Amino acid sequence: MNPASDGGTSESIFDLDYASWGIRSTLMVAGFVFYLGVFVVCHQLSSSLNATYRSLVAREKVFWDLAATRAVFGVQSTAAGLWALLGDPVLHADKARGQQNWCWFHITTATGFFCFENVAVHLSNLIFRTFDLFLVIHHLFAFLGFLGCLVNLQAGHYLAMTTLLLEMSTPFTCVSWMLLKELLPLTELREASGAAAWTSESPCLPLLQKMK
Repeated sequence: MNPASDGGTSESIFDLDYASWGIRSTLMVAGFVFYLGVFVVCHQLSSSLNATYRSLVAREKVFWDLAATRAVFGVQSTAAGLWALLGDPVLHADKARGQQNWCWFHITTATGFFCFENVAVHLSNLIFRTFDLFLVIHHLFAFLGFLGCLVNLQAGHYLAMTTLLLEMSTPFTCVSWMLLKELLPLTELREASGAAAWTSESPCLPLLQKMK
């Protein structure tokens, strides 16, 4: 099956020659560069505007920036995944081999993102002398899976697009983690000043204490 699309508006936006390896590899690199840019911009803005971020150790700053980058990718993934799951008639007509140009765009840029994730994880492990085997395997499988879709012109797109829905929790994880870092100093201050009533009744306290 050749890369093709049947959708009017989608075709006008994503109508590229995806049979060309040059187009697909360029979009993969563009995805890598874009999400690297999100990471850098998050670091710059947080350093300038957020006192809590400036107080974090280097490893936590990296996690903060990665959480924000994953959240942006999560928004892209959720939109693409929901449209594939609920709205695209071509993919639903042939879930095994159906292809769409807009899917090619998301597959190539997602491959770039997962490449960025792998580079970030390995550099972080090297710099901070840590190693999380599960995280390494998780990111490696994600990258190889989407790279396989990018390379194989015959692969259907429905499974890849709906798999992106696994990223839909990342915006909430990002917000939760940042709020945790913002609220922890307040919690510690209240504990130190003897605000026992507030601390004993707060439903968030057990979670905060476990994640310190």
